[in-house]
Amino acid sequence: MIKAIIIDDERNSRDIIALMLEKYCPFVTIADMASDCADGIEKIRKHRPQLVFLDLEMPDGIGFDILSGTQDIAFEAVFVTAFEKKFLHIIRFSEVELILKPIDKESLLQAVNAVAERIDQHSATARYQVLMDNFNNTRTQNWKMILPTTVGEHVINLSNIEFFEAEQEHCVFRMEGGIDHISQKPFRYYLELFTALRFYQINNTQMVQLSNVGQVAGDSGKVILRSGKVLETTERRKKDLLLRLHGG
Repeated sequence: MIKAIIIDDERNSRDIIALMLEKYCPFVTIADMASDCADGIEKIRKHRPQLVFLDLEMPDGIGFDILSGTQDIAFEAVFVTAFEKKFLHIIRFSEVELILKPIDKESLLQAVNAVAERIDQHSATARYQVLMDNFNNTRTQNWKMILPTTVGEHVINLSNIEFFEAEQEHCVFRMEGGIDHISQKPFRYYLELFTALRFYQINNTQMVQLSNVGQVAGDSGKVILRSGKVLETTERRKKDLLLRLHGG
């Protein structure tokens, strides 16, 4: 059995999560519930749960405050929120589980099964260090991210990404210095995450970090990176890329 706590300022949300867990995840037992950050920290310290369902925004703070206040206690977290966009990158880059309200069966099962596997395997908790480091760092170029690979989770620096590209059902991150990391997640998963940052999709399968673009050939569809690597783009995307490079 997995001992869990639900922290959410809406009673209806707490009740829904509890009822759905009872119905679909009988291996999860609810030890307690809390309605704000202060009470949540107190309940975590009292029960020492393995799993915490955590609302992002509450009257006396946000879910990250609870993680900050319980860093000496090891547990898995599942964020539950109706406001994905606000903290999307911080959570997604850390590979911490996130469920959007209204909660559906599939999302709940996917998140709970993922954390149950980590609990069973006593997986390392590097994702929570990445989560908090990114949350406390206002400069996104200094952020890190977790890549789920075939040999476990790997931490990379966003600033070291030269470009990334689709490779069958996976995504390959080409790093400065010629190092490659293959994520088990597809290219399309990362498109939304990186579009808001200083990255640009130059074709259907590749996205470059703008700071690594050395030259865009005026008479061809070639994008020449500072490392000397040459990539292809389309005429339309070339125009957009030049605008982005020049602050447009």
